[in-house]
Amino acid sequence: MKNNIIILIMLVALMSACGTFKKAATEPDTTTTTPATPRATTDAMESIIATLGDWQTMQTGGNIKLSAGSSFSSAIQVRLVRDQAIYISLRPMLGIEVGRLLITADSLYAVDKVHKRYIAEKVSLLTSGIPVTVSDVQDIFLGRPFVIGKGTLDESLKNLVTAIDSGKDIYVKANEAFKGYGYAFAFNKSRHINLLSISPEGSIAAPDYVVNYSDVRSTQAGNIAHGLNAVATIENKKVSLSLSYKNIDWNSNVKIDRSLPNGYSRMSARDLFSLFSN
Repeated sequence: MKNNIIILIMLVALMSACGTFKKAATEPDTTTTTPATPRATTDAMESIIATLGDWQTMQTGGNIKLSAGSSFSSAIQVRLVRDQAIYISLRPMLGIEVGRLLITADSLYAVDKVHKRYIAEKVSLLTSGIPVTVSDVQDIFLGRPFVIGKGTLDESLKNLVTAIDSGKDIYVKANEAFKGYGYAFAFNKSRHINLLSISPEGSIAAPDYVVNYSDVRSTQAGNIAHGLNAVATIENKKVSLSLSYKNIDWNSNVKIDRSLPNGYSRMSARDLFSLFSN
């Protein structure tokens, strides 16, 4: 894994697009995924929306752990410009950058400084025809509910989702499914997000795809998850990913390096995925 830095930085993006999450290593218990006495509730939805603060930029340090046959861990820097850019820099030793990832509204770039190679692709590589936006992926990174293609859940979008009270947790389920799959967000009674689940035909029972959240904190931008865990299958290989953030800095000046290196060789997405068979 250490010889394939570019795989790691691409996986951060690939595992954060809807449709790539696979069943988590630790399954949610049935009381979380199967409501005992479900009932629709508007009050719960209003209270969840109230926990979602506004923000323009975000930057933080943190750590990433990835397993795909072998394991890799690294310190990271994460920088977000709302609705515009996601920038992740890998710095495994002494703060030295070895690779970086940039996602914009229409493009995806990954740079491997160790082997002097890069990927430049259309962002549609991640989305498989589902209208996921940069804003949606940012919300996945932060643990915020959203409506695919329309933005973070707010008063103007609440008619596009249904809130369900299981008696233990609150689910916010999208009314519209995509390619036969619906999606739902689960919150505990403190309105802290637990998971994002993706299930056939929009069912919230026995989800096929799950990302788990932890360490939810109240911040300037509202309730934000500082831990994320997911397991995916990519090219028939099981890959697990964990992200953790330190204290987050909101709404300060954020530098996004959009340059592509000179003298590096370009890899295609096909080249990238073929590395998983090695």
